[in-house]
Amino acid sequence: MPGIIDRLLVLGCCSALLLGKADDVTAVVAMLAATTVSALNGYTKSRPFLIASIASYTVAGTVWPAFCLFLPLVYYDGIAESHATGKDVWILAVAGSLVVSFVNLPTGTSLMIAVLMAVTYVLAHRTASVERSQIEAKRLRDNSYEMAMLLRQKNRELIEKRDYEIRLATLNERGRIAREIHDHVGHLLSRSILQVGALMVTKSNEEEQQSLSTVRETLSEAMDRIRASVYDLHDESLDLRTKVEALVREFTFCPIRLDYRLEREPEKDIAYCFIAVVKEGLSNIIRHSNATQVTLALLEHPALYQLVLQDNGSQFGGETEEGLGLRSMAHRVDALGGRLVIERTGGFRLFISIPKRRTVDESADS
Repeated sequence: MPGIIDRLLVLGCCSALLLGKADDVTAVVAMLAATTVSALNGYTKSRPFLIASIASYTVAGTVWPAFCLFLPLVYYDGIAESHATGKDVWILAVAGSLVVSFVNLPTGTSLMIAVLMAVTYVLAHRTASVERSQIEAKRLRDNSYEMAMLLRQKNRELIEKRDYEIRLATLNERGRIAREIHDHVGHLLSRSILQVGALMVTKSNEEEQQSLSTVRETLSEAMDRIRASVYDLHDESLDLRTKVEALVREFTFCPIRLDYRLEREPEKDIAYCFIAVVKEGLSNIIRHSNATQVTLALLEHPALYQLVLQDNGSQFGGETEEGLGLRSMAHRVDALGGRLVIERTGGFRLFISIPKRRTVDESADS
């Protein structure tokens, strides 16, 4: 928009030189030609066309002096290009056009054209500076926006990683507490129950045996409750998504993509089965495959869960059909009423589908 305003301003000043020459057809043609050249140069932004059009118009000025009246308008785009490139390559052309004006026009008119050429030079440089500043401002704004987006993304990733680490540490601590209780408190209670039983054998008094029997029953009940609490705590320490993500993070053999789409936590035995299969499958890829890309998907459907682990290796990405690892996978899946499918086309692929617990129960009832 500033360039259009500058052209209109220069065109108005050059048109003022036509006062008293309105009936001169050559002057009107010169004005139309200069307006056309300026408009095309502003639209095409083509340097070859810019040079050719300005040179043609200047040559026309040597033949028809009226064309010299609009030289400032024609040279506006050349001066603007000089400022954009930082090289005043049009200085000699401007000087040559002014020489043509002084040769073909009166001195007063030529001086007016020289003044208008200077005004055109100032306007072109001012407009070019403004446009450059606007471009720089847009670039800085875009860079700032991009940096803000990157910072938000990094912040989100850090928050997710922090939550993941906290969740993993919490689950590991629950597992540790469950093991500590099972190994220490459970052992002490078991030893106490055995000691009470040994005392009962040595006592012949019925009243004493009754008292020791009561103590043994109390210890047995405490043992059962502690065992139940340990199992509950151990089950709570299992989070399938956290465990799978931890296995994926530890897999550095090649890039791996995880597609986890389980809307709710599956039953514990299914979760343990999936974890064992993922561990064994990734271990087989490391030992036997030359894969460069691995995909792991856990999907949930209305009646079943699915696990798909595949790679793009040209070598065999697992064991043989009779291998211990694959047999162990098959036994785990069969125990849950599921199905294991192995494919070796275009890489190695494990496909496991396990029905949800309610589906298995309904089938057993029917």
